[in-house]
Amino acid sequence: MVLTSELAKVQLPKEQTFMKINLNILSAGLLLATAVSFSSCDDFLTRDPQDTVTDVPSFWNNEENLRTSFLDYYTYFFPGYRSGWNRADNFAETNVADWTDDNAQEVATLFTKVAPTTDADNWNFEKIRNMNLLLSRIQSSSLGEEAKNHWSGVARLFRAMEYAKLVQKFGDVPYYDAVVGSTDNEQLYRARDPRTTVMDKVNEDLAFACANIRVNDGTKGLTVNRAVAQGFASRIMLFEGTWQKYHANNTAKAAEYLKAAKDYAAALMQTNAYSIAPSYKSLTTSEDLAGNPEIIMYRSYVENVVMHSLMSFQNTEHEMSSPSRSFVDAFLTKNGLPIHQAGNTDYKGKEYAKEIQNRDPRLADNIDEESGLRLNGVAAVYAASGYYANRYVNKDLINKPGGMSSTNTTDAPVMKLNEVMLNYIEAAAELADLGQYTLTQADFDKTINAIRDRQSTQMPHLTLAGNALKVNGVEINDPDRDATVKPIIWEIRRERRVELAYEGLRFNDLRRWGKLEYADMTKNKKLNMGAWINKADYPENAEALAKITLCDENGKIVTGNEGYIMPITEVAKMRVMADKDYLYPIPVDQITMYENHGFKLTQNPGW
Repeated sequence: MVLTSELAKVQLPKEQTFMKINLNILSAGLLLATAVSFSSCDDFLTRDPQDTVTDVPSFWNNEENLRTSFLDYYTYFFPGYRSGWNRADNFAETNVADWTDDNAQEVATLFTKVAPTTDADNWNFEKIRNMNLLLSRIQSSSLGEEAKNHWSGVARLFRAMEYAKLVQKFGDVPYYDAVVGSTDNEQLYRARDPRTTVMDKVNEDLAFACANIRVNDGTKGLTVNRAVAQGFASRIMLFEGTWQKYHANNTAKAAEYLKAAKDYAAALMQTNAYSIAPSYKSLTTSEDLAGNPEIIMYRSYVENVVMHSLMSFQNTEHEMSSPSRSFVDAFLTKNGLPIHQAGNTDYKGKEYAKEIQNRDPRLADNIDEESGLRLNGVAAVYAASGYYANRYVNKDLINKPGGMSSTNTTDAPVMKLNEVMLNYIEAAAELADLGQYTLTQADFDKTINAIRDRQSTQMPHLTLAGNALKVNGVEINDPDRDATVKPIIWEIRRERRVELAYEGLRFNDLRRWGKLEYADMTKNKKLNMGAWINKADYPENAEALAKITLCDENGKIVTGNEGYIMPITEVAKMRVMADKDYLYPIPVDQITMYENHGFKLTQNPGW
């Protein structure tokens, strides 16, 4: 095994993504080498990296060299829709997308059953090592203080993002803020540090990044600026604040981290540098997000240069994972009330033609309303639930190369103002629940109500009324609300689910809330349930429809022609969850490696 403690001259592979580096992993998953390469500042999202760079002191004295070095990490930290057939986590048939309550599945995506022998993609400290190396090079350079602070801020932002990801997956992890020597076994094989110790360091990095990264640096939307740092800081600290509240019962740390999330979001919102865009659909279907006022950061895709396939999965393929009953029922009626609330006459009934009437316009932006239900045996391109997802479908590209195969050219939003607003209001509400903040109407007006004012949405405002919310003078009282979730927080979570649908965030939301049970098909009947149909309405397709199993509103199989589509009928094939699923297992080879060197690496509970 070759070890190096220096930045080395490393040959990089050519790819259709920003960058992918494969380096030797050693000891406790630490990479003792790193790589940097060159690409243009303004088109980093559309170019392959160049090949090499030599680590010499003079290299780090040039700010442009630093800029191009950091750009090569963008494909990792900001993957967008990824490229080619490398499917993004946004929609379906990836663990992140499917381990939620949003999709009914023809074939269940099961939680991990046993600890893997090895898992270099997850238990990996490569980027931590690389950022620590870059920080040391920046500090030893001859750059001025402002430039040093800016680039140190970028490195610390990336380090914080990577450690946050490791903590979210594994809980306690060893923390390194300096380069570790190849023979320093005490450090290489150190025990896992407590989760809060690591996240305190993460928050320190985020605070430094948000204070020192330039307000503007490079092309807006395509390079890291202060707003990008603030957006990710709010996301990271919201996760940890709610985790500490709902999992660790650590009220003090929950309040500390939630306040940080709220403050990071508020700082970005107060700049007024971004605003809600007129069209909700355009955020995920545009071929050019440059200039979109809501976009804080995006990944650009260009024909014959870097393209993706996400749209194709919602355009030309059978959706083996498609919108669930749980997902569709979450959308309010146009009057701002839950569909099953007593006296809500806007909800017309369970039949498809009726249920889509008078609904939050964002429902039509997430499921295909125009072509009706996509039933197996009726439609040429069908969906497991009958509902066909279309969040990423640009109608103008459906029959063009840019909308088919792995040649999609729609840009990917990486960070948006709407998420930051939702981070703010959720953090504020959770702080209020802890007695650490007093919610005001202004909090809702500058967040959810501002989002609802979007030209394409136009949903009624929420009005704060003590411990409840009202719309148009009517108190919201959702009979489907989880009784363990307070009404205000329930509605904030609903808004987040609807506004950020299929953006790859729902899985981590369920985890941090302690609500992964919603992704259990045996506990959440609406998860394994699709559209309501009457098979008699399709007499010419009777034979094909005979293969579709139906159930009643309680998930009980029915034998008649009417009922809800039930994609999976055998309990043994359904996804179930256990408490251990909130954390990933430590790879067995890492535990063994520690033992072989006389140290101990503890496994996560239940694994």
